[in-house]
Amino acid sequence: MVPRVVPQTWCVAGRWVAPVLAVIPLLLLAAPFVAQGELRAGAAQVDITPPPGTPSAGYSERMGQGMEGVHDPLLATALVLDTGEKMIVFVGVDHLGFNEEMVRAVKRIIHANAITRRCEVYLGSSHTHSGGGAHIKLPDILAQFISGPYDRGIYESYIDGAAQSVLEAAENLAPARVGVGYGHAPNLNAYRGDWPPDVETRDDVAVIKVTASDSTPVAVLFNFAAHGTVLGASNLLFSADYVGAARDHAAALIGGGVQPVFFNGAEGDVSPRPPSAEDSFERVDLMGAALAEEVWDIWNATETSDVLKIETRRQPYSLTSKPLNVIVLNDRDGFVTIPGEMSCNYDTDIKRIGGELGFNQVSILGLTNGMGGYIVTPESWRHRTYESTISFHGPFYGERMKDAVCAMLHALKPWIGDAGPGNDDVASTREAQQGRPLVDLLGALCARLAEVADGGKADTGNQ
Repeated sequence: MVPRVVPQTWCVAGRWVAPVLAVIPLLLLAAPFVAQGELRAGAAQVDITPPPGTPSAGYSERMGQGMEGVHDPLLATALVLDTGEKMIVFVGVDHLGFNEEMVRAVKRIIHANAITRRCEVYLGSSHTHSGGGAHIKLPDILAQFISGPYDRGIYESYIDGAAQSVLEAAENLAPARVGVGYGHAPNLNAYRGDWPPDVETRDDVAVIKVTASDSTPVAVLFNFAAHGTVLGASNLLFSADYVGAARDHAAALIGGGVQPVFFNGAEGDVSPRPPSAEDSFERVDLMGAALAEEVWDIWNATETSDVLKIETRRQPYSLTSKPLNVIVLNDRDGFVTIPGEMSCNYDTDIKRIGGELGFNQVSILGLTNGMGGYIVTPESWRHRTYESTISFHGPFYGERMKDAVCAMLHALKPWIGDAGPGNDDVASTREAQQGRPLVDLLGALCARLAEVADGGKADTGNQ
């Protein structure tokens, strides 16, 4: 295969080769954290709906107009997983997008609590365009187009609600069982990009199933890619859009007081495709119901275990890249946090490479731990698509991000025996890597190539 050259790194079928001069500084890259032990889980939700009269965020046509009421509540939902050595939390918020400043504020509250001081936080925004605004400090003329005039009290209510959901979930920790499953929700999303043309969107649904030790439902995290725009700019009622309907239907189908948690996917150039109906809220409900049916099917087909192995790897913030995280559960199920709106074209590439590396699937958790604009391909940038006009880091930002993600996946890939990708006998990833050839080591080190070359600065970690 002929290598495809991208800025500063080369990737061939999931194998990585770095320029020689970049290898020495990359040796400083930290190893991933590994934890395995007794498993506990807890879940909770908190209402973060602002009062009527607060502007929404997402449609410039509203011009900062206050919303007239509430159709369905905007929620912060949290799922805490604790192995005894490692604690992580998935926080889903019904919001256009928490920026990095808001995420840092949420983390400060979480880490000030003795129970959650060591918790790694992954906060994902659902990207509803009928959620709360007034959270961005901008001149009035810009605020009118984006999220309305800034209100410090409203801003802090979003942060406090998200943090409180985590603290309540941590208080609910109890022995648990966890499993990961996958499926498809066809005909619920559509490609909206201008370039490349005729792209087929991914309809993947990923589910993390969590039950108590007696198999009573605790939480279901589900991941699907589509903008939260079934409701248009004319809607003046706060709503979680199809996400809220999907949560409600999933909770009813699964029963047992289960807590649904939603994370969007690589929805940068993906629109929702709800079933036809005259009323927009009816379309919201129909799409949510269809998605929940697939979540329910996956839930029923997914086995659980009371042992969970968690591995994480982080690429820190730099001048040319936002923080990225890879989370691997039980060696084979990968989740990548993206602090922005990634093109579905990259989702396809990352899933393909993840499959080549031996993962069951790699799922994109979009708009997680930040909202850094659209992440587009160089071809999209050159054709000046709509998404490229709100992409802030140049034509190769998406390539650098994909390279970093793939390198982290390469470092955490399952060790497959001679039987090939179908072999389920996966040894400890960290132990297996000790015997890998040098090219594999170089691949693991490539994650920070662009940042080192550009003089990037590291952050203090996910925590």
